Amino acid sequence: MKDGRNKRKTVPVKLILQASNLSNKTSFFALKKPSPFAVVTLLPPIGSNKEATVIGQTEPIPNTIHPQWIQYFTLEYEFGKDTFLDITIYNDTTKKPIGSGTIEVGRILGKRHNSTASRLTPSGTLFAQIVPFELPRVARSVHFAFEGGVRSKLKYYYEVHRRDFFSSSALWTPVYRSEPKRMNDTLGWEKCSIPLYDIATNELRATSVDGDATDCPIRIMFWEHRKINRHQVLGSFETTVAGLVLACKHERELKLNEGSKEYVKVASLNFSGNNEDNSGEEDLGSDLPPPIAAPTPQDLPPKPTFVDYCVGGCELDLSVAIDFTSSNGSPTIPGSPHYIDPQSLNQYQKAIIAIGSIVTKYDSDQRSQVWGFGAKYGGCVRHVFQAGDESHVTGVKGILEAYRQTFTRGLVMSGPVVFTNVIKYAAKKARMKLAKAQAEQQLSYSILLILTHGSVSDVEATKNVLKEVADSPLSIVIIGIGDNDFSRMQFLDDFQNEEGGRDICNFVKFEADKDRTVLTEEALNEVPSQLTSYFMSRNMLPSQPEPKEEEIEVEDFIAYPECTVAHTFDPTGGLHLSERGHSAPVTQQYNW
Repeated sequence: MKDGRNKRKTVPVKLILQASNLSNKTSFFALKKPSPFAVVTLLPPIGSNKEATVIGQTEPIPNTIHPQWIQYFTLEYEFGKDTFLDITIYNDTTKKPIGSGTIEVGRILGKRHNSTASRLTPSGTLFAQIVPFELPRVARSVHFAFEGGVRSKLKYYYEVHRRDFFSSSALWTPVYRSEPKRMNDTLGWEKCSIPLYDIATNELRATSVDGDATDCPIRIMFWEHRKINRHQVLGSFETTVAGLVLACKHERELKLNEGSKEYVKVASLNFSGNNEDNSGEEDLGSDLPPPIAAPTPQDLPPKPTFVDYCVGGCELDLSVAIDFTSSNGSPTIPGSPHYIDPQSLNQYQKAIIAIGSIVTKYDSDQRSQVWGFGAKYGGCVRHVFQAGDESHVTGVKGILEAYRQTFTRGLVMSGPVVFTNVIKYAAKKARMKLAKAQAEQQLSYSILLILTHGSVSDVEATKNVLKEVADSPLSIVIIGIGDNDFSRMQFLDDFQNEEGGRDICNFVKFEADKDRTVLTEEALNEVPSQLTSYFMSRNMLPSQPEPKEEEIEVEDFIAYPECTVAHTFDPTGGLHLSERGHSAPVTQQYNW
């Protein structure tokens, strides 16, 4: 069978953090607000012996309880694997913590606008957003320095903002913040270095080409730095990198406000990287069109990733089909596959929790359907029937409850093992879900989880059905329960590739010694490529994410009982992970 561990694919993503209403109790003076910075620590998988790892820290934002950090963090994301992060916010003045909490990357991706708002301990709110990240195809940066045009004893700093355009609005996004300096300092501010990729608009960044970013709008905003009170805006101006080049070349004054005395000059400017030009004297006024280069593979736009579709609003719909054939034995006998022990979980329950907890995060309403197959009702064998009282259930708890309710409905376990009916039903549902989503300018993709104790009785019929539904927005994950010989299920992994059809099925045997992380990674590792290949083959591209116009509901942080982390800071400002301690025991239920 396919070895899922050899096919794991990670996707780089970018984590952006903000906070509001932070605690001010660590400041020495009541009137002085903290200078918060955030430390991001990657927590070990639940149940593992791995250690926590510090990913990095943001820059401190002086004198505020509402920081908007520019420093972002790149992470390797893998569908089917929980990625927990500890976020601890410190006051840069005292190096004491003022807020902390735990977030999970997949949960953020599954949220509307791929953003979450969580309550910090002891107070405050953390805003976290996950967006796709791809290194620019053309590695080029601009370097420039300002010098002040007024004499003052006050200190000032400036920010560089890029312009992002959406269908309904346009937003300014900060990409650089300087150190505070006096505007009459002889050398002015130190030269800044900004990748042109960071300055490019969201539309241009989608092509991963930064060569034309010199004409993208930017805003330079200057602030008066105050130690106690809130920083004050001194003024701003809008321009482009090309405009800065001309201002440097002709020694122009750039007014911070219309008709004001405050101005700055571009003391120096140069580029680095590909197409390097360090002169700062490009002829940007030429009417001649640039030469047209022959396209190369690196010039082609990148293929959308699974993360791109998630960020674009594509939701995953989960359906679960459970084997109630007689091969499972009596559910009343301890040790049988369906025996429900109040003190422990059987393999069906563990598989539901493991897969369901991953997939339902990517569904805004978390509504799933649960079906059974192989049982006899009213003297007739049903190869697909509703499990539980409700046609749709909510979350993993709802799936587990529907599973338990099925045993109280007078079913008689029978046979044979037939997948064809549930597969046809799931494919029909998947097509209907996608059509409904498209009507709302969105996308939907479905996952059918089949939990079986036996091998299919009719291999050829199952092959034919898989061929029939291969054009559906559907992935099928089959988990073999118990110690049966599942060698006959080998065809599920092989025949579609051998016959050139779309591979939509993945079989994994549940093994008692496997932990939850290994099971989910092996079972779900093919879903991202199956999803992207389906949509790309039909030219269905991810939707462009819109800016957040409604408030994000503030939630409690995820309970992560595995360990706590603490940091220390040496005299040189170095950050160290100083402690790893268990804050609560990991129960079997939580581990699964």
